[in-house]
Amino acid sequence: MKNFAAATMMLCLCFGLGACEPKVEESSSSGLHLYITSGTCYVGSGLTAETPSRTVNKINLSTGVIEEIVMDYNTVNSADRPQSVVSYDDQNLLVLIENSTSNLRRIDMVKKKGDNQFSTWLSDSTILTTTATNIVRGMVRTPDGGLLISKSVAAEKVSSSKGRVTVGANPFINAPAGGTCGTANNTLISAVVALPNSKYIFAHASANPNNRVVFVNSTSGYSTNADCSSAVSAPATTTFPTAMAYIPSTTAPSTGYLLVAYSSNTANQDYIYTYDVNETSGTISGGTKAYENTSVLRGMSAMTYDASTGLLFVANGSTALANGIEQFTFDATSKTLSRVHTVPFSGTSLYTKCISGMTIAN
Repeated sequence: MKNFAAATMMLCLCFGLGACEPKVEESSSSGLHLYITSGTCYVGSGLTAETPSRTVNKINLSTGVIEEIVMDYNTVNSADRPQSVVSYDDQNLLVLIENSTSNLRRIDMVKKKGDNQFSTWLSDSTILTTTATNIVRGMVRTPDGGLLISKSVAAEKVSSSKGRVTVGANPFINAPAGGTCGTANNTLISAVVALPNSKYIFAHASANPNNRVVFVNSTSGYSTNADCSSAVSAPATTTFPTAMAYIPSTTAPSTGYLLVAYSSNTANQDYIYTYDVNETSGTISGGTKAYENTSVLRGMSAMTYDASTGLLFVANGSTALANGIEQFTFDATSKTLSRVHTVPFSGTSLYTKCISGMTIAN
């Protein structure tokens, strides 16, 4: 059986994973789906990331079953890695592509229906810099219809008309240093969040004391260290922020909860923390350990929150737990998470390896 499974995987990789594409008849009851990218995921320092399938997949929110492969990058370029995914419109996704071989990075428009239908949406070599250190890691929508893209050493903003939004001649968030920014926060910006009021939060995964989460208290991006109005350090010196999700408060305007996943090669240092965010004053405070169980979460690589159901989805990207997707409910009073199932919401498969990005969309 092991030999048969290995042979099947080789056939998938040789002829394109679409040849092994799973199908289900039942649709998500809400009409929404979980879209995931299997690319080069960051799982924390010292942990080993799984080898990705290099696909974009659609997961049924009712069953956790993969409905289809909407894009298989094995059929495009052997070095392309889909890093992140956001919804563009009812018919299309935008997918951020990393290519560490050529460093020719881009954003593709991919059909939600699948069938490997895509076109290049953006290939600007200034925004998506063609140098090895500018690894693209994450992409989120901004309230004005643009995009905020983490490229490890900075975060670029792209307007809804595909223009580069700069601070002077620099990227939107460029090498912040000093004060609460930290002393070297421009080596591994692992995740970014765009708040509803157009301010921003970034996570940095450099060595202590720069493994921290920072609030950029400006709608115009980072220009001086005073723009870093607040920051929280990682709970331990050897743990690193890998993914973030933001939950606006339903009871207090302009406030919310920031969920941060931390991973480490040190035992018992993989957990999710909840922080209080005041969007107006630009503060992050009140760290609470929301969840810790290294038999469930280890080497978390991506998170997304479904506002329609109040569910949080967390992906394990390291080899430690074989890459399942977990589902949690969030209690705003205790600021903790509860696991919904006794097994992963979406179990281990070729398509859930090294999940680098997730989003909820139709």
